[in-house]
Amino acid sequence: MVNPPAGEVWARHDGEFTWITARPEWAPPRRLQRYATAAEVERAARALPGEGRLYAWAWEDEAAGRVRARAFPRRDDGTTEDEATGAAALLLTAGLGRALNITQGRGSQILTAPGPDGMIEIGGRVRFAPHAPHAAHRSH
Repeated sequence: MVNPPAGEVWARHDGEFTWITARPEWAPPRRLQRYATAAEVERAARALPGEGRLYAWAWEDEAAGRVRARAFPRRDDGTTEDEATGAAALLLTAGLGRALNITQGRGSQILTAPGPDGMIEIGGRVRFAPHAPHAAHRSH
């Protein structure tokens, strides 16, 4: 169980994915911007103009519910892109009203499915990327 500001949320792990069930209204607001192709999402700049959270997405295969997405928090804490954003996936699932298989960031996978009473089941796995080493200081 996790305890976010919305209240207690039960989590489970099935050996491959970690799952929770949540309501989209618990997610912080963000702009969902649809692109024509997954390639356009790939090319989306990290410093897109505007304020507030941005979730850039496009269908990879609409019939299968496969989406390519990238999340840009656009805040001043040094984070330029979120690797996996369950809150954005909740909002996109609610907006589209269907189950999704989302590839986000460098390869994180998020699965969603609308459930009863406005709840959405969301599961996923995150691809961890090694951090770039800091430049060494040279002494002269």
